[in-house]
Amino acid sequence: MVGTRPCHAAVMGQWHYERPAWVRRTNAMAGGIGGPPAMVPLAPDELIDRARAATGLDDFGPDDWHEPLRRLLDAIESEADLHVVGRLMTRHDLIRHLSTRLLLVEARRRDPSIDDEPITAPLFITGPARSGTSILHELLAEDPLLRAPRAWEMAHPVRSDGPTPAQAEAWAESEFDLWADVQPEFGAVHELAAHLPEECLWLTAPDIDLAFWSTCARIPTFMAWRGVQDATDRYRYHRSFLQVLQHGDEPRRWVLKSPVHLGRLPALFAVYPDAKVILTHRDPVKTLPSAASTVALGQWLRSDGVDPMVVGASVGFGFSMLLNGLAAGASALPDGQVAHLHYPDLLADPVGAIGTAYDTLGLPFGDDVPGRIERYLAARPQTKFGVHRYDAATFGLDPATIRRELAPYTETFAVISETDA
Repeated sequence: MVGTRPCHAAVMGQWHYERPAWVRRTNAMAGGIGGPPAMVPLAPDELIDRARAATGLDDFGPDDWHEPLRRLLDAIESEADLHVVGRLMTRHDLIRHLSTRLLLVEARRRDPSIDDEPITAPLFITGPARSGTSILHELLAEDPLLRAPRAWEMAHPVRSDGPTPAQAEAWAESEFDLWADVQPEFGAVHELAAHLPEECLWLTAPDIDLAFWSTCARIPTFMAWRGVQDATDRYRYHRSFLQVLQHGDEPRRWVLKSPVHLGRLPALFAVYPDAKVILTHRDPVKTLPSAASTVALGQWLRSDGVDPMVVGASVGFGFSMLLNGLAAGASALPDGQVAHLHYPDLLADPVGAIGTAYDTLGLPFGDDVPGRIERYLAARPQTKFGVHRYDAATFGLDPATIRRELAPYTETFAVISETDA
C-alpha cells in the first residue's frame, strides 16, 4: 500500500537509508491532490508577502536579491524534485531568510551607528568539507578572546520588540530537531544544535547566496549561475550581518567557518584585508567520498530523486577545481595571515595543533585555552550520534583516481595520506 511501505534511498554500497513512517505518509498524501507543489507552494511573490507579514516590515534594502531569489525558485521547481516534507522545510527556510533580510535592514534604520561597528581581523576556518572544520570551529569558540556566531542568533536575529534570545533559541532548536526527525542518520554526519557555532552560510543566506542551498537541494543551474559571480558583495553582506550581531556587545575577534570560503579567498580578503585564516587539510581519498555522502544525505532529506553517481561526479569535479586551484594560487596567500592545519595532527594533539596555528597567525593562546579544549572534547565524543558510514564506490569514486587527480593539491601542501600502509 502506498505510504506504508518502507521507502529507501538508492541502494549502492553503504548509502541506504529508510524514511521514517510519518515522512513516507506525509509525502504520499500529495498524490491525490496534484503532487507536492499543490500541498506546499513556493511562489516567490507569496513568500515575500509572508516574510513581510511575519515581521511587519517592508524594506528589503537594495533590490539585487530579486533575480537570485527567482532563479533559485526556478531551479528548485525544475531540478530539485522536492517531496512534501522537503518543500515544507524549504518554504520555512525561504520565509525565514527573507524575514532576516527585513530585520537587518530595520536594525540599521533604527540605529545607523551599526554601520560603525568594527569587525577587526576576523579569524576564518576553511578547508575541504569533512576535513575537521566543524570541530575546529567548536574548539576555537571555547577561547574567551574569540566569538563564534551561534546557530540560533543567525537563524533568528533578535529584534528589540520581538522574541527573547531564549525564544529565538527554542525556535531554532525545533528546526534543527526536525532534520533528525526526518532523517535520524544526519546527526552522525553533522550535529545541528541551536547553541553551537554554525557556518557562515547562514550569514549570506538572506542575500540568496549559493552556500546554504548547496547543502540541501540539487539546483545545478542556480549553482552554476551564482558560482561564477564575483563574491565580494556576498562578503559585504556577511560583514553587515556580523555588525548587527555584534552591536551592543563588547567587540571580540570573530571566529568563522565554512568550506565555501576556500574558493572565495580573494573576495574574502578584499572585504576583510586584515583577516586571519586557518586552512585545514586532509587526504582527499577520505574527504571526497565523505563529502559526497554528506551532500547526498542533505539532498535525500528533502527529495526522493537523489542519484549517488550524479552527486559523486559533481562533488569530485568541485573538489578538483577548488583544491587544485588552491594549490595553483598558494604563492598568492598573504604572508602571516594563513596557517595550515592537518587533520591527523588535530586528531593526535588538538592543543598542540591549534597552538601552532595561533603562533603562525600571531594570536594569543591563553593559559586557560588548552584546558577548555580538553574539557570540550571529553564531553563531545566523535561518535556521539553514531558513525557516518559510506564508501567511495557508492558514488562512482575510485581512490586511485582521486589520488592521481588531486596530486597537485596533496603535493603542494604535503597532505598526509591516511590510506597508505
